[in-house]
Amino acid sequence: MHHSINYMSLVADAVIVVVLIAFILTAFRDIARIGTGISRAWAVGRTTFIEAWHNRMWAIPIIWLVICLILGFAIVRGYTPGSEVRVYLTIFIRAQEIILLLYLGILACLALPRERERKTLITTGSKPVTRLELLLGKIMGLGAAALVMLMVMMFFTWAFMKVVDQRIRTDAMAVYKTEKTNYNTAVRHVPPDFGLLYTADHGVLQAQNYITGTLRIAGLISYTHNPPTRYMKGGSTENVYFEFPSIPANLNYQPDFLLHFGLLPPGHPASVHITAIQRDNPMVTEEATVKLNASGEAAWTPKHPFKFFAYSDPKSGKVFNPGPVVLKVSCPTFHVYLQIGDGTHIDNSSCIVTGVNAAMLNQHGIDYILPKPNPVITGFKSNGWQEITGPGKTGRTPPEVASWEFKHLNPLDIPTAKGDKFTVHLICGVSKETNEAIPTFAALVAYSKDDPTNPVKMLNLHINEKRVTDVHLPRRLLDGSPLIINLSSTVHGHWLKIRTNSVRIMQKPSTFIGNLFKTELIVFCEVILLITIGVVSGTALGWPVALLTTLCCYILGNLFEFVSELAKANGFELLNLVEQHRLQGVWYYQLGSFISGVMVHVLEILVYLLPNFTRFSPLPYITESRNMPWLFLAQNIFAAIISMIPAIAFGYMVMRRRELS
Repeated sequence: MHHSINYMSLVADAVIVVVLIAFILTAFRDIARIGTGISRAWAVGRTTFIEAWHNRMWAIPIIWLVICLILGFAIVRGYTPGSEVRVYLTIFIRAQEIILLLYLGILACLALPRERERKTLITTGSKPVTRLELLLGKIMGLGAAALVMLMVMMFFTWAFMKVVDQRIRTDAMAVYKTEKTNYNTAVRHVPPDFGLLYTADHGVLQAQNYITGTLRIAGLISYTHNPPTRYMKGGSTENVYFEFPSIPANLNYQPDFLLHFGLLPPGHPASVHITAIQRDNPMVTEEATVKLNASGEAAWTPKHPFKFFAYSDPKSGKVFNPGPVVLKVSCPTFHVYLQIGDGTHIDNSSCIVTGVNAAMLNQHGIDYILPKPNPVITGFKSNGWQEITGPGKTGRTPPEVASWEFKHLNPLDIPTAKGDKFTVHLICGVSKETNEAIPTFAALVAYSKDDPTNPVKMLNLHINEKRVTDVHLPRRLLDGSPLIINLSSTVHGHWLKIRTNSVRIMQKPSTFIGNLFKTELIVFCEVILLITIGVVSGTALGWPVALLTTLCCYILGNLFEFVSELAKANGFELLNLVEQHRLQGVWYYQLGSFISGVMVHVLEILVYLLPNFTRFSPLPYITESRNMPWLFLAQNIFAAIISMIPAIAFGYMVMRRRELS
């Protein structure tokens, strides 16, 4: 596959390189004395810090705390303990970002214009302090103010969350003791939830480090082969997704989708419902229902080929390419299972595309395309969860199965408990159609992918709604080959609600204060970067324009991915491929397309010149109680420094032209 060159990114990189070279040539004397100039820069920074203090900097943490407490007590009502902690942390961290970015962004934009208005900048410039030291001093002073306020806010966040954690632990222990008493006195024949005991002992703030696997759904799994065979259940809400790359076609004929499923029972009449979807534009679809023959085969050709296939115009040579295509297939026929091949070869693929333009593929003699291997089967989807149903009423219909595959497991990273076993946490939701009064139980099967004939089976795991269920598996399963863990409901009418992280292999937990400290450092990286942009804007602009410029930089920096995707599409596509082809050569369409493309690419260059603020995102780790890797923190610090250097260089050169007496 050929990767296209992003010329706009190269242009932005070239501009940055030119700025840095010009900076080195004009400021080499100031750069050479920066080692001894740090103390002078900090003298400027200390003055800037004192000014920030006199500007009521000390009131910012108090205002932040009041806002957080009001929002927290107003919003957090009726949440589960885990959700309550996530909401509180989201409020506290987001409020820090917003308040500090707003307050320090304004101070940064005022730093140099205010000195210019007071006529103190010329006086400062006549002293031994260089322009580079002056810029660095302003950034250091405001950065020190940001760091002090963040540390104060971190302390209040830690103290508040410890109070919340202690209350949750106390409540969990009380509920566990009640359940244990009821179980021992035979009032309820349901064992106590050991997840409550875990919460009471460890709390909910520790970073629960865990490994997640690749989730796949199946209506039925057969272990007679290696790897096991997956089946999609007919008459259910299951769908199988086949993803194809761009499909080239000839204008004289178009490709066909060929389906081939193994049927269980063999020869059972069945039909499938097909939906073709443009992956990059999911609103473009086409549906059809076709019957499978006795061998489980069928062919389907879309009625609107321009929506899904790439065609080359023989006159202009231009390729009309709608991009990758996803084929979603479901089976409305009851009492039948469709075998899904893994798609690694044409002989074991349940869907292929034939009749493609081999010349466009640069594969002469091969007129077919395979989908991505291991097609995805999904169950019923609801609110971000997938649901798998239990067995049929008579027990003859097997339950749906959720399968997690864990690759590249390092036994050294997975602690063991008594009996040389490692811990797996199950966190599943429960949905009941019938048998509401009966507890939900699940069956778990775990095995090494290289040895599926020697599984570990647990048939009566008690599942509580969104609570932790501990499972201890023998360490022999960590033999270097991928680990497979399958889960299914054993109660008729009971659905298990699952996500990718519903089955977790647990690692050693880490402290909340350490994770919070890393989070604050990433917030600091984002704030210091905005401070740098604000100070640099103030070197050549008045504070109102500098403030507007800094705001625009921050907004564009948060639209990095959106603008990149927009540039790939060459702007908003208001016309479909057929209409675009019809309007080729029309002057007003050509002119509008040219102007739109130029504007989008100019915007793309601006976005590549500016820092990508979307990378500073610590919330997913701390709100999900995941330990933030040191590598992630290092990448954010490195990105902030790399983005600050060109900004400081540009500000230095602009400042020399305007301020040097």
